[in-house]
Amino acid sequence: FSLLMLTTGLVFVDCYPNHAECRVIFKIPLSCGEVRTRLVQQINTWNRNSRCPGDCHLVSEGRGAPLVPVKYEGTNTECRECPCGQKCLYQLQSVASNQIKGSHFTPVKKYEDKFRFSLTEQGASTCRVNGFSSATLSYAYFDFGTNYCNLRNLMDGAGLSTISGYGERTSK
Repeated sequence: FSLLMLTTGLVFVDCYPNHAECRVIFKIPLSCGEVRTRLVQQINTWNRNSRCPGDCHLVSEGRGAPLVPVKYEGTNTECRECPCGQKCLYQLQSVASNQIKGSHFTPVKKYEDKFRFSLTEQGASTCRVNGFSSATLSYAYFDFGTNYCNLRNLMDGAGLSTISGYGERTSK
């Protein structure tokens, strides 16, 4: 929150962040240790040296065509303009028993979003994961769902979203 005091004594409070962000609460029917292991492995698999679909991470001019032919994941539709997917360019910052922190970089412009997962055991076999992803670029209000995808792509890649009993709730 930002606070601005004017000489007149009036106080204005800005209640909205100056960038795009997303919060997701995930419920995963596994121990938090297993969830942490899978997420860290996935971040390391999709690290900064990994290839992005269509080799879009090598495109330097705006939203150019992919360098190699590629179809959008799960479709027969050919991608004609980068990015063609963002399951790449993750960077692990830190891991603790109950928290994972990292960054995701967009394939073409290399904009950085920071994310974190906070893990809490709920019973013997369920992990509650509070996920948060935020643009580091000020005044990047419209991310077209990128911050949500930063979190959800890792859940999908780690095989967590397909487990029976998986659930999620997102910020609006």
